[in-house]
Amino acid sequence: MFHLIPGDWYLCYICQKCKARQVLFPDLSRGTSRINAEFITQCSDCGHDDTYDSAEIDRYQHPIVEAPAKVRV
Repeated sequence: MFHLIPGDWYLCYICQKCKARQVLFPDLSRGTSRINAEFITQCSDCGHDDTYDSAEIDRYQHPIVEAPAKVRV
């Protein structure tokens, strides 16, 4: 399980069994490099082991949450 940092990029996959999005690791290229790899990993939600190739790996940028505006009364 990762603590996702707002604005940071991650490489992810969708578990073939339970369809949950899983983070592999941070994307140090910030979404710019070409993915050419194969990963064997286990889903942290259901425990399913599977292999995911570059066609099944997605990039994800965790949204930046803006602080709520202060309201003057």
